[in-house]
Amino acid sequence: MAASAEIQVYGVKAALKELGQIDKKQRFKAVNKVKSAAKPMIEEARKRYPDNPDLQQAMPGWSTKGRLGYDKPKVDKGVQVQVGGRSRGDSYAIVTLIQKDPGGALYDIAGFNNGNSGNGGPEGEQFIRNLNRGFGKAQRGMWRSVRVIRELADKAITEALQEVMAEVNRKLVR
Repeated sequence: MAASAEIQVYGVKAALKELGQIDKKQRFKAVNKVKSAAKPMIEEARKRYPDNPDLQQAMPGWSTKGRLGYDKPKVDKGVQVQVGGRSRGDSYAIVTLIQKDPGGALYDIAGFNNGNSGNGGPEGEQFIRNLNRGFGKAQRGMWRSVRVIRELADKAITEALQEVMAEVNRKLVR
């Protein structure tokens, strides 16, 4: 369950691959540089998830424990940046913002399939109705701020990528 904030820059995948073949340590530094440039994206995405008391008020009975429990600190920790991603045609996702916490992902996309719970049970339908009433339709979390996230990502990640490309060029020249 991932919200994607992508920038189209050509040659990054090849540059990271080349850097990995030349010097693994430099590749890890480059990936970390790109990840640190994405910190504003993570902070913006984390703002979109409600605190535990707000959620408990709208969703009585949804526990903070268990695999699908919603616990704000765990949900915040679950918002992560992944460098790289699937290639689609000629484009390559440089940075992908993902939600790794199952409770956060459930909050984010429950009811996305035309408002259905998937199992068709009355409890699932009620759960989705409560979420929709309290927090809006599916894609409630980081998806709501994807435009802002992309704007935050543009400048910082482009600068980090320029540094990475310069490093690759320096390594290739040697």
